[in-house]
Amino acid sequence: MHGTIVDHYEVLLICRMGVMSKHRVLISGSTIAQDKELINKLRKSAVILTNTENALTRSIVGSETVDLILFEISKNNASELKIIKKIKTDFPEMTILLIDGNGDSELTAEAFSCGVRDAFRKPYKGSLIAERVNAILSANK
Repeated sequence: MHGTIVDHYEVLLICRMGVMSKHRVLISGSTIAQDKELINKLRKSAVILTNTENALTRSIVGSETVDLILFEISKNNASELKIIKKIKTDFPEMTILLIDGNGDSELTAEAFSCGVRDAFRKPYKGSLIAERVNAILSANK
């Protein structure tokens, strides 16, 4: 019986260690946070947090461990660029990938100047985003 308790403890510890060692990705944006196909692809290699309100992204990053953010901008919205700037100021090592909903190259250029690492234009290919996220997370181990 004692062996059973130890075995359960070891299994619990191993499970916790496995979860703790997984990267954490925040998917933020009104539509991308609801993209079940993309979420399922990313879930294979990371713990996924979702947020449909970009205004809350900074506070989530401040209270949760996050390794990478997929940040969707659906329109030319200066306040969303300010959120990116604030995150990069407070967490300079944070990796942010932009999902551009309106194809505005000026907005994308400005996002890169704020510290965005990569950008994808809608309609995007979930497999391409998942591949890029996995490559970045693997390089950051």
